Amino acid sequence: MFQKTKIGRRVGGWLYLHRSGVDLLAHEEAERLALATTKYPDTPWSLCKIAKNKVSLLHYEEFETAGFPALLHSITLDLTAQTSKAIDYSRRDNPPILHRKELLLPENDPNIPMYTALTKAAEGAGLFEKPAGIGTRRVWEKRIADAGLTLRGHQLLKT
Repeated sequence: MFQKTKIGRRVGGWLYLHRSGVDLLAHEEAERLALATTKYPDTPWSLCKIAKNKVSLLHYEEFETAGFPALLHSITLDLTAQTSKAIDYSRRDNPPILHRKELLLPENDPNIPMYTALTKAAEGAGLFEKPAGIGTRRVWEKRIADAGLTLRGHQLLKT
């Protein structure tokens, strides 16, 4: 009997997945991703975001080493309209950031315990209690500082 491996995180009709898990995609999702990566072969990306008619390639800063990496660049391909939209966040002082990285990886990824520990520390410090605005760097860094913490890699330390 075939048992489906849990991969990525599904939110609002989108599947968010780190590139290390693309070999585990369902056939239809793999085909959609292949269309985007073929159309944009030189676009760096660390996460993909796949929906029924759209695919985004998301390039985050140092996914493996940054606790809450910032989004540097995105390109979204509309498969129905055959149009695309690219956004460069690399020069913005308040780019979107990524939380809960462990949910975006294949279940056997060796970094999951480290990423999970960071998420649990953030939850324990109450950083996710009021989620409004925490998706951007400035608000998130202020939330960490207001909690009397400093982020170092994948650890939240008392200041």
